[in-house]
Amino acid sequence: MKTIFVNRLGVMVALVGLLAVIHPVSAADDAPVTGVFKGNGKEAKLAYVSTFKGEPLGDKPTIVIVFSEKDHSKDKNPRTAVGFAKFGSGLIITVDEKGKIVGCLVAHSAHEKSGFNDIGTIKMSDFKLADDKIQGKISTGGEKETFGEKWEVDIKFQAKAPK
Repeated sequence: MKTIFVNRLGVMVALVGLLAVIHPVSAADDAPVTGVFKGNGKEAKLAYVSTFKGEPLGDKPTIVIVFSEKDHSKDKNPRTAVGFAKFGSGLIITVDEKGKIVGCLVAHSAHEKSGFNDIGTIKMSDFKLADDKIQGKISTGGEKETFGEKWEVDIKFQAKAPK
């Protein structure tokens, strides 16, 4: 009986030790959008993301990724609504099927000229489109200035791929 107790105790100690080494999955790991989106130094908390098939670019498909502070999923035209800040600050990013950014609309509530386009300043990395999911990291690489407005993006996202 002593041996069985020691073996069970040993297994329990090993499991506890193993669990301490494994990175726990937090709610933030499952969040659709995490990271920083600032306009003129003021942070906006992007919490919602959706995707849509975009217009072809050079006969190649595109994907429009819409980010916002408030839930835009029930809006009939979320791209337009987010562009006009109906759901708080937002970003509308258009990518090709390999994840290259081919369109970027910045709509931050702290900007006087909200709703401006800037292509080339923002980059995608860690892009993956598989298993009906799209994910990646979008970053400006620090604070940038466009049309006199300062902005910064450094976010990770995951969403259902458009059908």
